[in-house]
Amino acid sequence: MSAKRAFIVRPFGTKEGIDFNEVEAKLIEPALAALDIEGRTTGEITRQGNIREDMFRLLVVSDIVIADVSIYNANVFYELGIRHGLLDRHTLLIRAEGSKDKYPFDLQTDRYFLYDPAEPGKKRDEFLHALRSTLASPDKDSPVFKLLPRLKPHDRYALMVVPPDFQEEVERARMARRIGDLRLLAEEARGFEWGSGGLRFVGDAQFGIRAFAGAKESFENLRKVDPNDFQANYRLGTIYQKLGESAVDIDTKLDYLTRSEQAIARVLERTKPPTDHNELPQEGAERRFHRAEGSSLLGSNAKTRWIEQWKLAAPDVRGASALRSPHLAASIERYLEGFAEDLDSFYPGINGLAMLKIQSELAKQLPKVWAEGFDDDDKADAALRECERRMAGIASTLHLALGLDDEIKRKYEEPDIWNKISGADLLFLTLDKPIQVGRAYAKALANADPFEVDAGRRNVLLFRKLGLLPANVEAALKEMQQTAPENPQPPARVILFTGHMLDAPNRPADKARFPRTPEAEKVARAMIEAAVQGEMKQEGGVSLGIAGGACGSDILFHEVCESLGVPTQLFLALPPDKFQVESVDRGGPDWVERYLKLCQRVPPRVLAESKELPRWLVDKRDYDIWQRNNFWMMFNAIATDARRLTLIALYNPHRDPDGLGGAAHLVNEASKRGFKKLELDARELLEV
Repeated sequence: MSAKRAFIVRPFGTKEGIDFNEVEAKLIEPALAALDIEGRTTGEITRQGNIREDMFRLLVVSDIVIADVSIYNANVFYELGIRHGLLDRHTLLIRAEGSKDKYPFDLQTDRYFLYDPAEPGKKRDEFLHALRSTLASPDKDSPVFKLLPRLKPHDRYALMVVPPDFQEEVERARMARRIGDLRLLAEEARGFEWGSGGLRFVGDAQFGIRAFAGAKESFENLRKVDPNDFQANYRLGTIYQKLGESAVDIDTKLDYLTRSEQAIARVLERTKPPTDHNELPQEGAERRFHRAEGSSLLGSNAKTRWIEQWKLAAPDVRGASALRSPHLAASIERYLEGFAEDLDSFYPGINGLAMLKIQSELAKQLPKVWAEGFDDDDKADAALRECERRMAGIASTLHLALGLDDEIKRKYEEPDIWNKISGADLLFLTLDKPIQVGRAYAKALANADPFEVDAGRRNVLLFRKLGLLPANVEAALKEMQQTAPENPQPPARVILFTGHMLDAPNRPADKARFPRTPEAEKVARAMIEAAVQGEMKQEGGVSLGIAGGACGSDILFHEVCESLGVPTQLFLALPPDKFQVESVDRGGPDWVERYLKLCQRVPPRVLAESKELPRWLVDKRDYDIWQRNNFWMMFNAIATDARRLTLIALYNPHRDPDGLGGAAHLVNEASKRGFKKLELDARELLEV
């Protein structure tokens, strides 16, 4: 379902010979459907009895407004004026050919899409192109904002009321670090009026727990709504940088770094200083902060590229390779640009100082390599002295920014962990006193978590790999012996399973899917076992299986995996007792015992307390707990970041589904997301 929403402003019924209802049905509606865009006219909200409030809000929060100005209609022009006065772009004006009424004076310079009122659908393809172009265009189409360029558009998200219970569900998933659940919530938010706001809320939660793959998807979906979305680009600059750091494949790494730099460039473009210098102090501080962060990320990307150039070199040539790399100087300049933007932002300052220190120390060790970049030795010596001078100035500024001599600040304000680590880093870079350096790190890292310790360790290890500041390096690393954060490799292959449950006793024979016979169970087990064994023989084998717990196929899958030594996760749509009543009891006492044994062996994950959807989901069309359960299992499989995803489905497509959330639904949805499909024909169960 799309994250985009439209709002149509038009007359209703037939007026002046134009059937506006038919225009929507034959021209506008098909184009919106083709682009998977939700939302239509106030007709959707009239039944809710609060049309004025909803109308005003939709005029602002909708991603595109389509206004039919074929006739003089006071409501249409009033609503169009609201849109033009609050938002600067993504409003599409349409008009019937040969309309008797002239264009309103204030709109005579605007472009219109003209349609044939006798055959509105005749220009459907042209209208689809106009709609797509309007959504993609960065240009202003509001005459208000064209004529008043310093006027700022209203923040759409200020009027997007994300339901509190949705926010609470996101927060619970974030606190429990349930990455797959956050992906489910991101999917479910789309299509609602508040969908973009909800997706942003999920993306921030994913970003906060370093679930970067899911966060990338969330913020890229926001960019589909608005390519210049500031927060989305701001987040993506970091997300792609982190994904690039952890990527093993060099082409993937470089692609992620390029995407990071492109996102940062969009942020820096949006945060240029105003040409007239007419800026409130708070606005200026915020702009400088964002520019400092953006430049810092560019510095980190250049640093990653620099490391890639020399990390595999032999120790005897590693320093020369590092010193010759143009990415070293690029990283220094980017970091220091960020520090110059905001001297209170010590992160770019300390990193810029570290890279300068590396450059200086390598230049001293390898004077001939350093001199290669200059016309003569005198210029090389002068450049090295300039490097030393810059380091001294930056160190002094950082000393002040970190408050290292501020007795009052140290007494009454507890600095955050990164301030403490940066203070220790500053001593590491500027003091030739290993004992003091070690003490500084011991104090800074006293209450640090493994990720914070590892961040400090990575910077120190750079100096060790290059053979620089050896005494300080050993003193620092001695205080960093805490266990590094686990960074488990993603599983090689995860199997997501779905299949028919055992037929209910009263199911008609002509609708049978999984007969209640030992012979049918034996055939089903053999089919599932063969499929799992086949996957185990593939590269990497099978790391994990995911399935529900219904009597029949689900329980058989868990039992087969146990016999083959494949761990599984049990996902239940309802609490175990309620799920048993809903999906296990029909099988009789033997299946109940097998189910209870499974729940004891594999503690289940539970989706919901009842079959009722959360309040924020009740308006979602054609959606129930079983569809939600399918999505939930699928997104949790995706969230494992497995190198291969396989869906095994034991079902009869000719007799599925009974409802919205059957096996066929999961097969269809998983197919859209790149799962390898193994469809086992359940009709074989009927033959026995």
